[in-house]
Amino acid sequence: MNFLSCFINVVTIVVLAVPGYFLRKTKLFPEGAATVLAVLLLYIAQPFLMMSSLFNQPFEPSMLINFMWVILFAIVLQILVFFAARLIFSASKEIAAKRACEATSYLGNVGFMGIPVMQMLFPENGEMVLYTVVYNIAFNAMCWTLGVYAVTGEKKSVKPYKIILNPPTIAAIVALPFFFLNVHIPVQVMTPVSYLGDMTLPLSMIILGVRLADMKPVLLVNNWRVYVASALKLVVSPLLSLGVLLLVDLICPLDRFVIIALYIIAAMPTASSALNFAEMYGGDRETAAASTLMSTILCIVTIPVLMLLLEFI
Repeated sequence: MNFLSCFINVVTIVVLAVPGYFLRKTKLFPEGAATVLAVLLLYIAQPFLMMSSLFNQPFEPSMLINFMWVILFAIVLQILVFFAARLIFSASKEIAAKRACEATSYLGNVGFMGIPVMQMLFPENGEMVLYTVVYNIAFNAMCWTLGVYAVTGEKKSVKPYKIILNPPTIAAIVALPFFFLNVHIPVQVMTPVSYLGDMTLPLSMIILGVRLADMKPVLLVNNWRVYVASALKLVVSPLLSLGVLLLVDLICPLDRFVIIALYIIAAMPTASSALNFAEMYGGDRETAAASTLMSTILCIVTIPVLMLLLEFI
């Protein structure tokens, strides 16, 4: 995919935040609208997106090897970026802000944005979407463990049962048997499932626009940590991932599309999970929100540029 095509696709996605911004600025969206929409996104849209991405997809036993590689790298690469962020922000004296930046540096928007982006970039390659779904299962497990720990700094805040008991993972568990057994889902069921799943990307971007409208512009641009966290998430994370993947490929050959999928997933902007955890556990909400918004804005440029590297793989 050339730079211009990728750039247009990413801009199209980010532009979806504009309605949310203006609806909030004009007070047509009341205060707290983002929270209500986030509930709809987390408990309805994303779970149905996970199911629609798995239903009626052809499964072959040979895919299991690639799925295992995706899960392994999803865990390892996130841990590597997490510790890189801890090292970089270790000198910061503001503990809450430091923890927020550590979380936003590696928690990527895999579910809300990753799956739709993969569908847009590779419409003819269903395996790329499947790899993203599998990655998202591992991401959710990491999110509710390492992600919570990154924001709170307390092991007691980590609830192991959340690894399974979160809406996207439950949806994946429901859909996986149908996928593995190649059970055909009738169109009467697939249509509403797809409609609800397709809400994920617009909803996530509208929420982003609402949060941008509620934020003072100065908070977005005057915090050096926000730029560093965005650079870690958008540049260091994908390049580090690509380097590790190519190194492993020299020793144990990997499927080319596994490398590409993991590389693109690593290039996704910060997930709203970091902000949600900051709100839930009393973290630095402003820094988390600023980092999330900044990385999403900057990904308009970084994702197309990083995609150019794929021509040399």
